[in-house]
Amino acid sequence: MKRLRLWANIGFAAAVLAIGAFGVREVALKQWRIRPTFHVRAQFQSVGGVESGHRVRFQGIDAGVVQSVTPPSKPGEPVELVLRIDERIRPLVRVDTVARIVSEGMIGARVVELRPGVADAPLVAEGGLIESEAPLDLAELTRQAGDSLREFNQTAQTAREALEQATAIAADVREGKGSLGKLVRDDSVYDNLVALTRRGEKTVTAMEDDLMALKQTWPLSRYFESRAYLERDRALYHPGARRTSRAIPSEHLFEPGKALLTPQGKSRLDEAAKWFQNAKQARTEVVVAAFAGSELDPELAEALTQEQADAVRAYLIEHHDINSNGWFKKKRKVAAVGFGGRPPRLIDEDENDLNAPARRVEIFLFTPQA
Repeated sequence: MKRLRLWANIGFAAAVLAIGAFGVREVALKQWRIRPTFHVRAQFQSVGGVESGHRVRFQGIDAGVVQSVTPPSKPGEPVELVLRIDERIRPLVRVDTVARIVSEGMIGARVVELRPGVADAPLVAEGGLIESEAPLDLAELTRQAGDSLREFNQTAQTAREALEQATAIAADVREGKGSLGKLVRDDSVYDNLVALTRRGEKTVTAMEDDLMALKQTWPLSRYFESRAYLERDRALYHPGARRTSRAIPSEHLFEPGKALLTPQGKSRLDEAAKWFQNAKQARTEVVVAAFAGSELDPELAEALTQEQADAVRAYLIEHHDINSNGWFKKKRKVAAVGFGGRPPRLIDEDENDLNAPARRVEIFLFTPQA
């Protein structure tokens, strides 16, 4: 019996050692430590979050890893990456090979992608320096797209106002008012002006529809979701849902004129989170709305309340997971909207909202009704 137990222990120990050896081998293979490799260098002004151990790919093939990241010795100098690459790829890596940093998939980890050069170019030497391209910065592209969309939106609004003025002028002309109205008495001229105005209105409407469609497509939708809303005036308009809310005066959350939560403010949000857990349902959407008094400049009030709403939203998500809908379910939508000193029309329709303090943060829950 003892001998059987001894052999069982020996077998178990051997199995553990075999599994451990297999694991060490697999890790070593992943890090390209037990395969023949060679090294090349690439320099970037920004490495976009690449670290040692990140993958290197050659035309999409797993070809090695980033061995080291060397910071610049002086401000303005590039960051240098040393790449450990499979020896089998060496005949394909020429002096005109280009390294660039890309994301694996749409939002995956960063990898270094090697783009081959021409076939008659010389081979790169061991430790040689290859060319590089600046990494694609999605955040910067999204910011630029957001700026362009805001300008587009402003242009559409200006065009609509101009068309409204043109419509008013056309009406005056039709009635014979003003110098132009006295000169132009031909109905066809008036009809052409009205037709032109209508075509302009259709164009502006199409522009606004295109703008809304752009806002809701990836990756631009990620930018607007990070700003927590698509349309401020519609954030609290959910005609098919039951609305409940809880308001907290701004002075109980922030220092005057600031968007940094105080210890007292965090305590109040902890209490609000308990109310939220009791009130929420599976399909509930959440809007964190911040309001300011009318004494602030409108633009400053809008910026302040947006940052306050963002701060409350971030705290409730980080510390109370209010965007969670449970395991294996899509995250709950939690928006943050700063209304400045101009509350939406919907607020004025609710007696409870009229009694709420002007400077406040209000958490709205919208539960769809069957």
